[in-house]
Amino acid sequence: MSKTLLVLGAGVYQIPAIEAAKRLGYRVITTCNVSDSPAHALADQTFAVDTTDVEGVTTIAKRQQISGVIAPCTDVGVVTAAHVADRLCLPGPPLVAATILTRKYQFREWARQARFPCPRCVLARGGDVPAALFDGRRWLVKPNRSSGSKGVFIVSTHQEFLARVSESRGFSLDGLALLEEFIDGTQHTCEGILKSGRIAVALITDRDTAPPPYTATTGHRVPTRLPKSTQRSAFRMIEQALCRLGVGSGPFDCDFVATSGGIALLELTPRLGGNSLSKLFRAALSFDLTAYAVAYACGDPYPIPESSQPRSVSVIILRAEETGRLMWNSAEAHALRHEPWVEDLIFDLERGAFVERFTNGRQRVGEALVAGTGRGDLDKRVAELTRRLALHAESTATRHSGTGTY
Repeated sequence: MSKTLLVLGAGVYQIPAIEAAKRLGYRVITTCNVSDSPAHALADQTFAVDTTDVEGVTTIAKRQQISGVIAPCTDVGVVTAAHVADRLCLPGPPLVAATILTRKYQFREWARQARFPCPRCVLARGGDVPAALFDGRRWLVKPNRSSGSKGVFIVSTHQEFLARVSESRGFSLDGLALLEEFIDGTQHTCEGILKSGRIAVALITDRDTAPPPYTATTGHRVPTRLPKSTQRSAFRMIEQALCRLGVGSGPFDCDFVATSGGIALLELTPRLGGNSLSKLFRAALSFDLTAYAVAYACGDPYPIPESSQPRSVSVIILRAEETGRLMWNSAEAHALRHEPWVEDLIFDLERGAFVERFTNGRQRVGEALVAGTGRGDLDKRVAELTRRLALHAESTATRHSGTGTY
């Protein structure tokens, strides 16, 4: 009988993990409280249990005699996965590490005490913070327990904070929000594999984000423009932080900001990253990170390659800048799919579907994978795809006026 993998979550970003598991010959079960989640259709068996329901998920895991559990691309299920792995003696991160790393305020406090550079923050107890904090600097108000940049806003005044904090708290699993220092610098992600406490292979990206007041990821580009010395500093910091938390092996995902004074940790979790980072990883380094993560979760070996210089590739999260009916230039979309530098172009929705303004990862409408002959050429190709595709949201009034006939 083949081994069974339990995948926590069944959204679009969990699909690659299920597909990889099936390719490797595993039986796959999924659990998610949204019955029409797209990844359910690919699983051998599904359960309508929330990924944060530790006891419910553990019961399923025991009855199904799973060999591995994985919470790919979202922090929400990481603690549950750690609980299940601990109780069933399966591979997974230590429960203490999973708990600290998926609670933003707790992670900030831990990093501060461990003397790792990170933004200073204040927990918004009762939904407010001292007005004196707003002295001309920018801050981020964000949920304590969430993912996908849901409920994250850049604010500059106490009034802006008060206008946003309730929405931010509403996205948090524990109902808590925090106010965090906004650090000016370049945004980056490091996706990789830890083996015996050292980074075995990793990819640092330059991360594109939505315009203020939002911060959601809109894409990643490699190779990074960061100096080699800064990249080495990021690797050392990630290794040291995970080591102190008792995480010695497995996949990891880290967001950080780089300034002239160094780098500061923003997020660090023992899981696969979202926003199609694994697809980018495979295109850049010719290595299936998702397949590795699946095999690792089930206690099976998977060969890890030597580190190498990545190809110039970018993943673009397609999105609408306004609310309305989704439109794009169909003729150009067809032509772009035949361009040698467009390696993938997919849409999650049909033209004409109602979409909301892109403010968090849940509101994506598709993705593209673009390649270049070098980083400069890649940046030009990203701009060209965006221009030619002309993806936008069209209001009902505009449609009735006879304009926007793509």
